[in-house]
Amino acid sequence: MEATNDLDELCKIGRFNDKATMHGEVLAIKRTNEDVKEELSILQKVNHVNLVNLMGISYDADGDRFLVYENAENGSLENWLFPDSEASSDSLAFISWSQRIHIALDVANGLHYMHDHTQPSIVHWDVRARNILVDSNFKAKLANFSTARPVTNSSMPKVDVFAFGVFLLELLSGKRAMETKENGEVVMLYKDLREVLKVEEKSVERLQKWIDPKLENCYPLDGALSLAALATTCTQENAQARPSLAEVVLNLSSSYKTTHKFSTSKFKTDSIVEVVIPVETL
Repeated sequence: MEATNDLDELCKIGRFNDKATMHGEVLAIKRTNEDVKEELSILQKVNHVNLVNLMGISYDADGDRFLVYENAENGSLENWLFPDSEASSDSLAFISWSQRIHIALDVANGLHYMHDHTQPSIVHWDVRARNILVDSNFKAKLANFSTARPVTNSSMPKVDVFAFGVFLLELLSGKRAMETKENGEVVMLYKDLREVLKVEEKSVERLQKWIDPKLENCYPLDGALSLAALATTCTQENAQARPSLAEVVLNLSSSYKTTHKFSTSKFKTDSIVEVVIPVETL
C-alpha cells in the first residue's frame, strides 16, 4: 500500500493493475479477490522470457490478493493497436510492420514453450491484445494466467492456436476481433478475412485495402500474404486441422527474415530487434 500510495489513481495501469516502486524497482501489481491458487500453480512452473514474471504475492485481512509482476514499460498492446481503447493515449505512436512481426513471434514463442516445454503442458486460454504486454524495446510478454490450465486432451492447445490466429489478424488489420457496424451487424475478423481472400484474382488488391492503413504500404506484400494465410490456417473451424505452435513459430521466423531484409533495404531507420529461434528460456 505504501508503494502505491494506498492504490492512488495516479498509480493505475490500465483497468486492473497498479504501478509500484519497491526496493528501487518499478513493478506492476494486480489486485483481485478471486481464488488465485491455480494461477499461482501455473506461474510457479513457467520461466520464459516471453511470459511475464511473477515477483511475489501478498494478502490482506479483507481477502484481497496482490500479485506483484515485473513491469512492462510500454503497457498493453491493446493500447497501441486500438487508439480508441480506454487506456490508450493520443501520444502513442503506431507500431511498425517489423515490430508487429516481432511481437507475433514473441507471443508464439511463449505459447510454444507452454504447450511443448512444460510438464504437464499448459494452455493460456485467453490470448488477446489486452493480455500481451510490451517492454521498452517492444519485446512482448504474455500476461494474465487466470484462465491457464494444464492440458488434459489434445483439443485444448488448439483453442490457443485459434486465439493466436485472431490476434494475428488484429496485428495485420489494426481492427478488433469483433466489431459492430452502425447498422448493428456484427463482423468477426477471421470471417471477414475469408471474404477478402475468397476471389483469388482480386485477393492481393483487396488485402492491401484491408491491412491497417496506418502502415501506409510500408510492408512486404509477400509477408502480408504469408501472415494472412497463417492466420486463416490457425482459425480453421476444424480444430485438428490447425497447426501446432511449433509450426506457427517456424512460419513466423521465415516471415521475420523476409521483413528484416525488407526493412533494412528500404527503411534504414526502422528498428530491427534480433529474434532467437528456437524457444528462448531464462
